[in-house]
Amino acid sequence: MVIKKLTAKQTVLLGWLFILTGLPFILISLGLLPVDETTIHAPKWVIGLCGFIFSLSGVMALSFGLIGGWVALLGDASGFSGELGILSNDQNITLARLVFGSGAVLCFAVAGYAIKLQF
Repeated sequence: MVIKKLTAKQTVLLGWLFILTGLPFILISLGLLPVDETTIHAPKWVIGLCGFIFSLSGVMALSFGLIGGWVALLGDASGFSGELGILSNDQNITLARLVFGSGAVLCFAVAGYAIKLQF
């Protein structure tokens, strides 16, 4: 059996398929998508978690970007550690924000590139 590698476009389409597959289950769990309650055989939080797991693979890069961006822009300076002895405390905080911000930009760039490949 020969296994073919997916193209970049196929990979992005598969990612969107997972996002869109999980979204209705999340909406059902939040009560935003009405369903017949007699057809539900699990707690809504379980349904939402299943939808989240499906969608997670498609939004992971964006999520990492948001986390890094928040830390870089809004993170409490007292929470930064790992100081370099050759830099002042203010320089260490600036360096930490630059590292987190760079990571966020990289995650957003990867997500944007993946979306661009889809079209």
